[in-house]
Amino acid sequence: MNIVKLKRAFFLALYYGLAFHWPGPDLNNTFGVKFRRFLCKRILGSAGEDTDIRKNVYFGKGEKLYIGDRSGIGQGSILGCTGKIFIGNDVMCGPQLMIFTTEHKMALEKPMRTQGVTVKDVTIGNDVWIGARVTILAGVTIGDGAVIGAGAVVTKDVPPYAVVGGVPARIIRFRK
Repeated sequence: MNIVKLKRAFFLALYYGLAFHWPGPDLNNTFGVKFRRFLCKRILGSAGEDTDIRKNVYFGKGEKLYIGDRSGIGQGSILGCTGKIFIGNDVMCGPQLMIFTTEHKMALEKPMRTQGVTVKDVTIGNDVWIGARVTILAGVTIGDGAVIGAGAVVTKDVPPYAVVGGVPARIIRFRK
């Protein structure tokens, strides 16, 4: 194992063994927030300035997660990074966000469990607000300035400045 992989494994062990469970206060200047930020800069594909990864955020190995400046991921979120996840600048994500980058194949010829998955990247633009318990499915792109209402299941691309909500998510209106 080369030194880069060894360092990465060490930082992942620190993240999931300690920082993952560290209390997540509301103030960004506390030890837990700073510690997770320090580790994520060494684990993720990229982590911008002042990222805020809250307590209990799972992102696998993290190498395919790219987070912009001043963006945050809410407590208890699960980011399935089999494919790449790009999160822009100034993005607010509520607690228990779920982002999936895979979807199961569903041909009729054989059982679904034996067919494998298709991997599709997810992209979230700049200045996006994602409410609590939102689910974003594989291949979705969310445009700049969009708002995703709490509990929404986003199955299709969201245009810039759209406000969406529901299951499946539908456009409610546009920000003016």
